[in-house]
Amino acid sequence: MQSVVLPKKYVRPPKATADRKKGGTALANYKWHKRAAAAVLACLMTAAALPATAAFAAKTDTVQTTAASAEKAVSDTGGDLTYEEQETYSDYYDQYAEQPRPAAEIAVSGANFQKADCESYEAGSYTDKNGESRNNALIWNNAEGSFSYQMNVPETGIYSVQMTYCPIVSNTSEISVSLAIDGEVPYDTASRLKLNKVYQNKTEIKTDDVGNQVRPAQEQIELWQTTWLGDSDGLFNEPVFFYLEKGTHEITLSSEKAYFALETIRFAQPEEVSDYDTYVSSVNASVSKDSTPSGVVRIEGENAVLKSDSVLYPTYDNSSSSISPSDPKHMLYNTIGSGNWEKALQTITWQVDAGTLAGDGWYKLGIKARQEEMRGFYSNRRIYIDGKVPSEEFDQVKFYYDTDFRMTTVQNDDGEDVYVYLTAGEDHTITMEVIPGEIGDSMRQLDAIVLDLNTYYRKIVMITGPEPDKYTDYYVHEKIPELVDEFQRISDELKAIQGHIESLANSKGSEAASLEQMTVILDKCISEPLQIPNYLSQIKDYITSLSSWMRDYRDQPLEVDYLELASPDADFPSAKAGFWSALSYSFQRFTASWDEDYSSLSSTTGDDAIEVWVSLGRDQAQVVKDLVESEFQQQYNVPISINLVVGGVVEATLADKGPDVALFLGGEFPVNLAARGLLADVSQMDGYDEMTRLYQDTAMVPYQYEGGTYGLPLTRSWAMMFYRKDVLSELGFTQAPQTWEELIDMLPALQRSYMSAGLVLPAVAADANQATISAATESGLTFASLLLQRGQNYYNSAQTKTTFDTNAAIDAFEMWTDFYTKYDFDQQYDAFSRFRTGEYPIVVSDYCTFFNQLAVAAPEIDGLWGFAPIPGTLQEDGTISHAVNSNNTGAVIFNKVDKKTNGMDNAWTFLKWFCSTEVQVEYGTQIEGLLGQMGRYATANTEALTQLAWSTDEADTILGAMDELEEIPIIPASYSVTRNVMNAFRDVVNNNENPRDTLMSYNRDINEEITRKRENLGLDS
Repeated sequence: MQSVVLPKKYVRPPKATADRKKGGTALANYKWHKRAAAAVLACLMTAAALPATAAFAAKTDTVQTTAASAEKAVSDTGGDLTYEEQETYSDYYDQYAEQPRPAAEIAVSGANFQKADCESYEAGSYTDKNGESRNNALIWNNAEGSFSYQMNVPETGIYSVQMTYCPIVSNTSEISVSLAIDGEVPYDTASRLKLNKVYQNKTEIKTDDVGNQVRPAQEQIELWQTTWLGDSDGLFNEPVFFYLEKGTHEITLSSEKAYFALETIRFAQPEEVSDYDTYVSSVNASVSKDSTPSGVVRIEGENAVLKSDSVLYPTYDNSSSSISPSDPKHMLYNTIGSGNWEKALQTITWQVDAGTLAGDGWYKLGIKARQEEMRGFYSNRRIYIDGKVPSEEFDQVKFYYDTDFRMTTVQNDDGEDVYVYLTAGEDHTITMEVIPGEIGDSMRQLDAIVLDLNTYYRKIVMITGPEPDKYTDYYVHEKIPELVDEFQRISDELKAIQGHIESLANSKGSEAASLEQMTVILDKCISEPLQIPNYLSQIKDYITSLSSWMRDYRDQPLEVDYLELASPDADFPSAKAGFWSALSYSFQRFTASWDEDYSSLSSTTGDDAIEVWVSLGRDQAQVVKDLVESEFQQQYNVPISINLVVGGVVEATLADKGPDVALFLGGEFPVNLAARGLLADVSQMDGYDEMTRLYQDTAMVPYQYEGGTYGLPLTRSWAMMFYRKDVLSELGFTQAPQTWEELIDMLPALQRSYMSAGLVLPAVAADANQATISAATESGLTFASLLLQRGQNYYNSAQTKTTFDTNAAIDAFEMWTDFYTKYDFDQQYDAFSRFRTGEYPIVVSDYCTFFNQLAVAAPEIDGLWGFAPIPGTLQEDGTISHAVNSNNTGAVIFNKVDKKTNGMDNAWTFLKWFCSTEVQVEYGTQIEGLLGQMGRYATANTEALTQLAWSTDEADTILGAMDELEEIPIIPASYSVTRNVMNAFRDVVNNNENPRDTLMSYNRDINEEITRKRENLGLDS
């Protein structure tokens, strides 16, 4: 294993710690003191900020609050702030890396657990896909639970952990376990250890009727694996280790994303990778290099047999004839990896089938690949041949930056090719694993630096506010005595890291520009401490820039065209296309673009074919097409034509050129189309009642109009409350707010520290004067939630006028505007950035989008945040209503389909099939497989939601919030309602108008427009 370490003087010193029990035992005293110090610091910062916030305190003198007010919260939902601050693995590594590494091995059988806390498990034999059985295994066929084992450690030292396991097919996309020693998780990475699943192409790469290849879906398979537990954060090349003292210890494995069979846990030392000469001498070769049969064997990248992640599917690049294979007219999947193969520990495996090689012998390995994202740097891969790293040269292979594909061969330090011995009569595997390489050591130091910078930024903001007065001397360097010294330390470390990175890139320039910018501003702060507040916005911007740079350069992207094995006397073919070949290819691509129909995905034609329009991206539409062709048409023999069309549905339908069925049609479109008699009433169809049982009670409301239902829900997302456990805990709170009143009670403590909360508000258009509002009320809009929680909707039962003239509506409107007038909430803000920095420790946002954004793009706050239903309203019976409305899209049938033979019946059959639980799960799983977690499907089907890749706790929280959904009906005049509500809001907030009078005034306009629209449509008013 190779590891590059910076000079010792630049290594960030480990945090001072209290005496702790060795082997990862309790750090209770140390952590208690850290929490106490954080609380004292928060109090001191709050006290220091009091003079600057006297105006706010006077303004809210009716609100008597302290941090302790959170203790009175009603705990009928989530919102617990309990979390344990853990030592980072980087600090743990620095503390224990020099400890002995005993040769002793401790193996524990999976079935020999001492304690179990799990609803569903077995102990016994388990057989994988290939028929390989392992005995005495723990079969953990459940998402969550824990198992404890006893083991005796013969020698004190550090041990790595090897597991032999078999992933069980499940709805979860990963296996994640926490490993505790004597009841204590010793460091943060040990709480989220990853075990790779195994994926393969579900089918061969097929070609559709128009000549384009169809990307195969990825499916999980069960194969026994043996792996060392590694660092999924991408900071260390070698497996993680645990310090254990001699004696008996309890090992506890716990998980919320389990589903695997465990044969053994082995504490030992990873095998040393030998040098090349040692490898050559160890091989019992019957053939010398000179007598190896001549030839070159190619393995196409897209034909990988196994992958560790569902996003490692075949990709395509048809830009050049040099890519193998290539086609100027049709889509060919001819590469693998692209931007998805970049996370540490991800693996791809190719197979060299028996008989492919000309004979036994020594072969050199070449990989035609492209790394075009990390300019000036290289991506790293560890290469296994038949499951083992042959020699040091294979332990880290570098793929340098290039905008074109280039051939990379495995060579020694002198630039000479190295060889592996392969036999021709048996299968062989080539596995490439993502590793961080030398940059990992810099990244782990930068992790700590960014955490420190964010902490000091927040401390400064607690004194100066986010926009300091340039004429005020805040003396932050005196109120935070260590500030200048810490800035000096951080600046020195950044300069050392910058030098290290520039040496890796072999150049000075933009590769480390973010680090240089940060050091420049820190040096200015050091030389002029009184000016620190004036540099605050720059510090924040450069922290964001540095974090973004780290995120980009921690990844190790690589796209592979093909691999080749060549005999010693053979050369690898050129990776470049010839001039005339490239010119001819480009001309053919140009002419092919003239008659290509990019919107039509199906070749199905005929007068009776059901035309289905998909209003999403090409990947989603392609998945729909694949499901239709592989399942629906095979089962029902109904011709379906899938088309990718975004927008224009109303116009096309009115011109009689629209679809028969539209999928993912959202907002006000279903009701507007129904009002014009263009949609079929699905509530009159056979089986409608059975379909409604798949959804929450109010899911049909956005599709109902004048007694009919004109669609079935597909997606449904709504606002939930996200909260930072660490920040709120530092301020003394014990629970996130359960009600709006509790949120208001928390505001003085937050705002004295120049923090706040973020609520949902429609965005402002580019001209900054007109709000951009969908005709259907945006989910989570505070006014809508406050009104629904008071048991009242927007309209009367006949939907002929609003209910905004009631006391409940006026109270809700006044509370909504108070957040922006009395409590000074921002109307526009970057929810992700402010939540990430902790400036907004409470944010209300879309549950699916925001959750996945945090999980993917903010790994540094993993475990420091939670989510729960939005704040609610206390009811007379003592319960709390967390009612909120949703954003949704659905599937609709157009009446024109009735002109086709059995058209209406066929269209309804298709809708029932696509909305069924099984198909929704399959669609959602495939979309997440293609797009990763950011593409997670927000299905409206309650049964399907529990079968997607949410953990049990996450799914329970989401379903709890779903149970409280209340929908606002869509009416033909919805545009007038939301427009005038927002106009009333801005009059009150921006022009200081009276809330009651303003709402009443705009309400008259709303009701007049509702009446006019109903009369226009021939409805009673």
